[in-house]
Amino acid sequence: MKAYHKLVILILLFSFSKSFSQLDVSHEVGIIAGPLSMQTDYGERNHFPSSNASTFGVAVVHYLSFFGNNYNWRNGATWFSDHFKLRTEFSYYFNNSLEHKGRYVEDANSNLAPKLRAMKGETKIYNIGMQLEYYFKNLEDYGLLFNTADKFAPYISAGLHYNRYDAELTNTADGGLDVANLPEKWQDRFFIDPDNTFSLTLSAGTRFKLDNVDLVADARWQHFFSDQVDGLDQTDGSSKYNDTLIFFSVGVIFDLSNLSR
Repeated sequence: MKAYHKLVILILLFSFSKSFSQLDVSHEVGIIAGPLSMQTDYGERNHFPSSNASTFGVAVVHYLSFFGNNYNWRNGATWFSDHFKLRTEFSYYFNNSLEHKGRYVEDANSNLAPKLRAMKGETKIYNIGMQLEYYFKNLEDYGLLFNTADKFAPYISAGLHYNRYDAELTNTADGGLDVANLPEKWQDRFFIDPDNTFSLTLSAGTRFKLDNVDLVADARWQHFFSDQVDGLDQTDGSSKYNDTLIFFSVGVIFDLSNLSR
């Protein structure tokens, strides 16, 4: 993606956030963390155990609610403000266990298998972006202090993230890279310089209301607009899809208006 395209998208994202900041809104902040599974070019395609690498992610999040924090009964409320939140997020993922698995690695009679087993990869991913969350329940009613009946607030969301990633590849005992000892198909198809891309996120989750905070559980699918996030990218037809991940997280959300009381 060309640099000016990325700049335009970033400007639009933050302009969108700034425009909402002029409205009567309330703010929440929180932290979430949990395991994630990356679908990469390591392993065998269509073989889930070999092509998925489990790791961990953590994120700091900010929410805008569009009905303010005074909870006046239907004071300026709209269908949009009753059902949507805008979430801004900075997150960090890492994976230091990328490796080939499956039948091609386990073949004792193959000259290729030792070269595949020797390949070890890792990647670090920094994300910043926004998601618009749609809540099935009325958010203003859910947020009322005297409403103790509604504990859960399920939602779905979609968003766009900017990603900065840094991948590494080794295949020697001392943690180095011997290009000549890589499988031939990968000798000129590895990418270990830091780079950036964008990604689409789709998620579903729920909030659970406690006295002064909300707990949140979220399951996210993230599709990168690049196939080089893991450090590998093949164009011979064996790698048909861009890198993706699934992020399962739990966390705690604080309403800033409650903290200031």
